Amino acid sequence: MPISRCERAKAYLQAIRARLKDGRVTHCVFVAEYFSSFAPGIGLDHDEAVAVGLLHDYCRDLSGEELLAEARRLRLPVSEAQLERPVLLHGPLAAALCGEQFGLSDAAREAIAWHTTGRPGLGPLGQGLIVADFAEPGRKYPEAGIAREILRKEGFRAALLYVARQKNLFSQRKETRDPNTAAFLFWLEKKDAESHG
Repeated sequence: MPISRCERAKAYLQAIRARLKDGRVTHCVFVAEYFSSFAPGIGLDHDEAVAVGLLHDYCRDLSGEELLAEARRLRLPVSEAQLERPVLLHGPLAAALCGEQFGLSDAAREAIAWHTTGRPGLGPLGQGLIVADFAEPGRKYPEAGIAREILRKEGFRAALLYVARQKNLFSQRKETRDPNTAAFLFWLEKKDAESHG
């Protein structure tokens, strides 16, 4: 179902076009289109998928200094990893700003806040956004194509596990790691093992 079916898509698009570079806007549209294409099949609301897809990178083009200043202004908790790599704050900041501006649901705020790292206990909307953001068709790295293929052939749970494992691998190559990425993978693998046990 196209994103234009979402009543508020125009307002979301207007907001991101005012803040983000063209390439980032395109990415957000791709994420929203891709997510909304599989969301109903996994029991998620189409319009919520469009909202989080379009708005998840709302603060992504802010500089590190701007991200930290905004976090202070909004009194958001800042972790050690976020202090060292302020880009990790773009999700929580977007969740706070868009949550107020657009009256997003708690599930949508959570999805946007945690779309970069994930976390144990992350709800279904957040899990779906992680897959859509990683695997949207505009992504050029080969792992994105593999994730799309897994989603198509093996289903959402398999795709989510693959994406979480890849994100954890990417994270391990960075100097500053957010511990939530590894914790999210551990939580997913534990749940998967329990469901097969």
